[in-house]
Amino acid sequence: MDMVMKGRTPLALALVAALVMLTTATAGAQGQRVKIREAHTGTIFMAPVFIAEAAGYMAEEGIDLELFEVESGALGIAALVSGQVQIFDADPFQAVELRRQGKQILFIYNLTKRVTLDLVMHPEVARAKNLSRTTPIAQRLAALRGLKLGITRPGAATDVYMRYYLKRAGMDPDRDVQLVSIGGGGPLLAALRTRQIDAFHLSAPTPYVAEQDGYGVVIVKASAGDVPELDGIVYTGIAVHNVYANRNPEVLRRWVRAVARGYRLMRTDPAAAVTHLRKYVARDPALLARVLPEIIPGLSEDGRMSEPLVQKTLDFLFGIGEIRSKPSAKEGILWTNRFLGK
Repeated sequence: MDMVMKGRTPLALALVAALVMLTTATAGAQGQRVKIREAHTGTIFMAPVFIAEAAGYMAEEGIDLELFEVESGALGIAALVSGQVQIFDADPFQAVELRRQGKQILFIYNLTKRVTLDLVMHPEVARAKNLSRTTPIAQRLAALRGLKLGITRPGAATDVYMRYYLKRAGMDPDRDVQLVSIGGGGPLLAALRTRQIDAFHLSAPTPYVAEQDGYGVVIVKASAGDVPELDGIVYTGIAVHNVYANRNPEVLRRWVRAVARGYRLMRTDPAAAVTHLRKYVARDPALLARVLPEIIPGLSEDGRMSEPLVQKTLDFLFGIGEIRSKPSAKEGILWTNRFLGK
C-alpha cells in the first residue's frame, strides 16, 4: 500500500491527524465503536494481533481494526508520526531517534522477547561454504563476507542487524559485502530465487517460504536464540503517538484485551490460530502450522516491559552505535504498562 498522501500540505495532514485523534478519543470515552488504523510489516510475530482481528476479538471490544502492510519499519513509523495510522509495530531505535527529534511515541505492548530475524541463504551458497545451523555462529556470520545480502530499506531493522552481524564478524558492511535494498518479503524472495542476492533475513514466515520451495536454507535463526546477545531485548513493540495514548486509554485497554485473547488462542488451539492467520498471512496452511509453534517461544506472553529490559536494550543499541544517546529507561518515557491487565 502506498503510504504517501499526494497533494496534501503538511498543515492539512496535521489537521486531519488531529481530527482523527479527537474523534477517536470521544468515541472511546463513550464506549462506542471506534476505528483504528494499524500498519504492520507483514511478519508472523504480529500473529496475536492478526488473530485478534480475524477471530472477531477486536469487534467484540468495539474496535473496527484496519490492518495493512508496509514494506519497512521506516515507512510505518512515518505513517505513525504523521497521524495516518494510530498504531504500528516499531523498533526501539526508531523511538529513540524520534525522541531526539522532539517527536514522541510510546510503546504500549511488547511483542517479542528477542530479535526474530531469521537468515535464509541460497542452498548453493550454503553448500559451497559448508554451512548449516549446527555450524558455530561465529563461522556462520564470517561466511557472509563477499556475499550479496538483501535488506528491506536502509535504516530498517534488516539493515541494522545485518550490519551488526557483519561488524561482529570483523567486517566493514560498506566494503566487505554488497547490501542490496530490495523491499518487502515478496521482492526479497524473488531476488533470492533469481540469484540477485545470496541471502537475506526477515521474520517468519518469509524465510521458510524459500526453504519450503527449495531455493533457501535457514542458517541463522535469531528467533530461536542463535545469537545470544539478541535474546532478552526489546526488538519490536506496539507503539502509539503520545497524544493518542493520553486521549484514548480505554480504547488501548480494549485493544490489549483482544490481543491477549489472540495470543492465548495460539497456545491453546493452534489449528484455529492458523485458520485465522490465513486472512493476513497468505501462505500454505501446512507452512503456517509448521512455523507457528517455532515462533511462539519468541513472543512475549503478556506484552509487559520493564526498566531492566529497556535499559538492556538501550545499552545494546548504544554499544553498537545505533543510537547516539540513551534516554531514561524508566516507565513513561519510551514505554508504559498502564494499558495492560493486572
